[in-house]
Amino acid sequence: MMKIIPFLYLNRWSSQRYYDINKIWMGYNKTMKIYRVGIIGIGNIGKFHIEALRKLDHIEVVSICSKSDMEQRAKALNVKTYYTDYEEMILNESLDVVHICTTNDQHYPMAAFAIKHGVHVVLEKPMTLTHEEAEHLNELAENYQVVNEVHFHNRFYPINSLVKDTLKEVGDIVSISGSYLQDWMIPRDQFNWRAQSKASGLTRVIADVGTHWFDLIEYVTGHKISEVSAKFKQIYEERSHITIDTEDVGVIIFKTDHGAIGTCLISQSVAGKKNEVSYLISGTKASIINEGTSIHEATIGYQQQENIKIKRHHIDTLKTGQLFEVNSFVDSFTECFRQVYYKIKHSGFKYDYADFKVGLHSMKLVDAIYLSNKEERWVKVNG
Repeated sequence: MMKIIPFLYLNRWSSQRYYDINKIWMGYNKTMKIYRVGIIGIGNIGKFHIEALRKLDHIEVVSICSKSDMEQRAKALNVKTYYTDYEEMILNESLDVVHICTTNDQHYPMAAFAIKHGVHVVLEKPMTLTHEEAEHLNELAENYQVVNEVHFHNRFYPINSLVKDTLKEVGDIVSISGSYLQDWMIPRDQFNWRAQSKASGLTRVIADVGTHWFDLIEYVTGHKISEVSAKFKQIYEERSHITIDTEDVGVIIFKTDHGAIGTCLISQSVAGKKNEVSYLISGTKASIINEGTSIHEATIGYQQQENIKIKRHHIDTLKTGQLFEVNSFVDSFTECFRQVYYKIKHSGFKYDYADFKVGLHSMKLVDAIYLSNKEERWVKVNG
């Protein structure tokens, strides 16, 4: 006999919690696995991962790991256990999944250790420092059969899924242009670990935000960038009296494997642009313009008729017809993670998130862009 929960009791809960309570009374919790999750790296992005995960059912962040102040951080985040050694956390906590949100130089050893212990991996971008590291992680993930994701969350904004679905409107793609612009690195005294190659890798803005732009373009168009010509600019040799060796601005011309050509500007030093991802995809019949000002709207441009606005607020994350609303940065994380955890249980699920194979291609692209700038020539992307 189902237990009826009094109306006044229900009012104490959010609508999401309401459904959770009813599932419990129906015995739902007895058949659904609770995934045990650990987070390595508790900076801003690590906290966003936790916030996004807590919007999902049957997932518990059981432990966190970072370098310092762990007791205070664990209390603030309401997490039961904490570590300063990621190996100890993985060995002690019986984790199902680990989210790695650290400096780039730590991605490879942490992910490799987790995979070798049968733990599924969500890995912040860029995947690794080099494409050789990425190649090894991809091989490990295949050998150990763990679910793996490189966190290119822009795929999960509704407008980008709509553009992908609408792309046939443009005809054959002729050219692609756009930019990823931020302004937080404008002050000369602004320093971040990404400014030094020992932690970030050979590039900064290309690896940090350029990888997002390239992945998004490849995702929505189905094209792969096959050859690049790049030019970097470093504005200051020092920041906060610390020598830096990475670029502030990158301009890239590229070719795709389907015969399109393109160009993009990647910069974290454009005043007034807090976080803007834009693109224009031009075809033989029409163009699609995403000005980067809305995660819900874009424009289809025509030559002989009025341009039209296209809009989408929800995505069919699990491809079941159930729509999930996406209104924020964190919401895009949540929908990406919804697919990752669904994939763990449903091995045949055809997902949209970027896996390690995609991450490997991204690292080969980053390395080709770096080499092109260094040697001032066109460089082919091998893979």
